[in-house]
Amino acid sequence: MVAAAVELAGGVPAVARLCGVSRQSVYSWIREWRVERLTDALKLSLASGIPVEKFAGQTIGSKSQPKRNEQGEAD
Repeated sequence: MVAAAVELAGGVPAVARLCGVSRQSVYSWIREWRVERLTDALKLSLASGIPVEKFAGQTIGSKSQPKRNEQGEAD
């Protein structure tokens, strides 16, 4: 979704200027499918019209939780 947002916002150079980051940073966001800093995600969201939630990458709770024993301690 980050790649589509970058294209809608005018491409990599335009997004880099908008967010005050390098083009390499924007390519990193595209490669990782997420935007690390909230301020950059908000700017990209406003410029592209895509909801900021789409730039978060992995959702909360999607990581596997460590198994717990009966006492609630991690195994």
